[in-house]
Amino acid sequence: MSQSIEALGLLQQEVMDEVWRMSQATVADVHDRLAQRRKIAYTTVLTTMRNLEKRGMLGHEQQGKVFLYRPTMPREQYAAGTVTNFVARVFGGKPEKLLCHLLGADEVSTEDVAKLKKLIEEHQQ
Repeated sequence: MSQSIEALGLLQQEVMDEVWRMSQATVADVHDRLAQRRKIAYTTVLTTMRNLEKRGMLGHEQQGKVFLYRPTMPREQYAAGTVTNFVARVFGGKPEKLLCHLLGADEVSTEDVAKLKKLIEEHQQ
């Protein structure tokens, strides 16, 4: 089972998404990408990346005068750990309760249900 990982805040998630996309990035790289979508200070990105490093999500190496940051885990590992934690907290650790909740949602299409059935069948084999 995946290790339990606390979910990131919205800005932390945006920063990690950019670092995952680039595989490695400087603060300037991430700032440039985020600044294309919204107004954000360089120092805000710097602080966020430092906090993500303290949290164990990023590591860095110094190249000249800049720090080159890399994710410490793949996005898939983060997602699996976050979902595990969410299911534990919200659904008492029972994934079937999450699935039942999702299937009861209005947004679930017939196509989505068919995909879920296929996944269940593949898992049973």
